[in-house]
This record gives sequence, structure tokens and C-alpha cells, in this order.
Amino acid sequence: MLTFGVVEKMMIPQERMQRAVDALRRMGARRVLLFGSCLEAPETAGDVDLAVEGVPLDRLLDADVTVQDILQVPVDLVSREDNQAFFELVSKRGRVLFEKS
Repeated sequence: MLTFGVVEKMMIPQERMQRAVDALRRMGARRVLLFGSCLEAPETAGDVDLAVEGVPLDRLLDADVTVQDILQVPVDLVSREDNQAFFELVSKRGRVLFEKS
């Protein structure tokens, strides 16, 4: 199982992160990646950076708000459909939380 870092001096329980991933899956996500400071330097992270593939652009704001409500920390949600080049860069360094097989 995955271990998540400290965000704003607060541990993100694995169950809460799984709920966030499940919510993204229900919105159409085929892949969810964790990247950025929460992955690389959790002790100083100020937010959770997630990249998603498959969530329709017109649902991205809803997805962002939903995940932030679940995690109870600031979230930066980026979409492959919105910025393919950035998503490809993130996918090389990020941790896959979910990938549809």
C-alpha cells in the first residue's frame, strides 16, 4: 500500500487518499498520479499535486473541489486533457495511484 506524506503538518490517511482516488475514478479518471512536493518532500509540502487522465474538462473543477473536500488540504489538480505535455512530464516522475487496466 502507499504511504503519503505530511501536508501542512498533517498526515493524509491512506483511506482518505483512496477515497479521493475513488471519487476521481467515478468522474472518469483512467489514471491518477501523485507528484510534486507531497511526493518528493512531504515534510515541507504545502499542497497535494495530482494529475488525472480521463476526467472530462467540464468536470475538472468539480473534481478539484471534491478531492479537496475529501483530503481536507489544498489540492492542485492537473489534467492530461488540458495539458498533455505537462502530464507526460509528471508521469515520468510521479507515483501512479490508479491506472485502469
